[in-house]
Amino acid sequence: MSPTDLIFAQSSAKGRSALALIRISGKGCLQKIERYLRRAVSTTTGTELSSDALVLKHALARYGFLVDVDGTIIDDCLFNFFGEPFSYTGEDTLEISSHGNPYIVARIQALLRRIGMRDAEPGEFTQRAYLNGKLDLTRAEAIDQLIHADTAAGVALARKATSGIIATHTHELREQLIKIMAYFEAHIDFAEDEVGSYDAVSQKQQLELIHVKVRSLADSYASGMKMREGLKVVFLGEPNAGKSSLYNALLGTERAIVTAIPGTTRDVVEDRLLINGKDFVLLDTAGVRETHDQIEKIGVERTLRAAKEADILCYVIDPVHMNASALELELKQKISELKASAQTNKSGAELIVLTKSDLWPSALSERINELSRQSDAHVPPITLSSSQTATVGDVRKLFEKIYDATLVAGRNSDSPVLISRRQQDKALLALGAVEHAIDMVARGDFPEKIASTLVLASQHLTELVGEIGTEDVLANIFSSFCIGK
Repeated sequence: MSPTDLIFAQSSAKGRSALALIRISGKGCLQKIERYLRRAVSTTTGTELSSDALVLKHALARYGFLVDVDGTIIDDCLFNFFGEPFSYTGEDTLEISSHGNPYIVARIQALLRRIGMRDAEPGEFTQRAYLNGKLDLTRAEAIDQLIHADTAAGVALARKATSGIIATHTHELREQLIKIMAYFEAHIDFAEDEVGSYDAVSQKQQLELIHVKVRSLADSYASGMKMREGLKVVFLGEPNAGKSSLYNALLGTERAIVTAIPGTTRDVVEDRLLINGKDFVLLDTAGVRETHDQIEKIGVERTLRAAKEADILCYVIDPVHMNASALELELKQKISELKASAQTNKSGAELIVLTKSDLWPSALSERINELSRQSDAHVPPITLSSSQTATVGDVRKLFEKIYDATLVAGRNSDSPVLISRRQQDKALLALGAVEHAIDMVARGDFPEKIASTLVLASQHLTELVGEIGTEDVLANIFSSFCIGK
């Protein structure tokens, strides 16, 4: 690849469609193709090819014909030209909108190859935008996220990152580091009677404030992942407890098979649930029990693996045969057994759903209602009838409440959220360097050592934004992009 190559790609989806968009980029791309552009003229019988050239100007759409090297019409198209630097890539860019017939698209691409252009590599348009200073690496990664996001929150996070908020925040941190570095470098280059006595500890408070901000930046990746993917809800319980019925009721469709036969669910069934713009991933699982059935045993193993990754563990329990007077103790024991089976001590949210309320004896029903009203109950249970429809709205409300508490509460809407593992890795490296510098400051170490450590922290933040990057890193990032973007 050469940055001076003229490149092209189909930016719209492949296959038959109403329209297809082909993007061309590179210095002089318009001059290369303009001899194949013809003006369209209106006649009494329709639109016809003119012998006149079609003249394109900056950011002005024109309708006309694209002809082949032999002068035959390939298609009537809409042409949009963007002269450098006022384009996505920062260089001359021409977009051709043709009919979406794959045969027509193939003919256009064949013409472009014939006149000296080449097929673009994945992400090459965005890579050129980065290399030409149109956007930093965090905004480039945000564009890829914007295309691939599966959730409403994921789209919102990507949109926020395309504004450059990560780069702005990172630059502010670097400026603060540079001010502290200046203190130590002054004590390297100048005598004490010029800059005052050396007191490393005097910079400790400012460094600790930066440490908090860098820690918050690094931690934002985990919460961002949950927002992009949705909180993972795992229904955990014994066979025939009502997990699949609850799963179906929440989704509003018969997604999982429900029968009176224990062990019907043999695998993990997964679906997305959207509640007021908040995304959840629901996982219906095989009932947890000892079994000699090889297939069911595999299902139980998958259940336990899923439970370890849950953001919300939903214990689904059928209490019909429980003793009303010892209900709370029996519930705690049942949950403890399920936890032990899953070998999970996660600090995530937990819910208790007691099912088949229409089958409860009156004494049991009264005790459960009493337990539900107790404000000091560890996890007040939700009760559902066999039909699972009466109070399924309560479960949805609790899911939403947990989402807000986990991902929204205490989060500043103006704070950046890292959107790639690469960004998090750089933030963690910067965090480690700042922590090392704080330790040295506390010991009153030499200014040369502290300054060099702060330079390292600043460099990692610079690499996060992409102002320092290797060819290997760039190739790895942009290779995951769509062709044509």
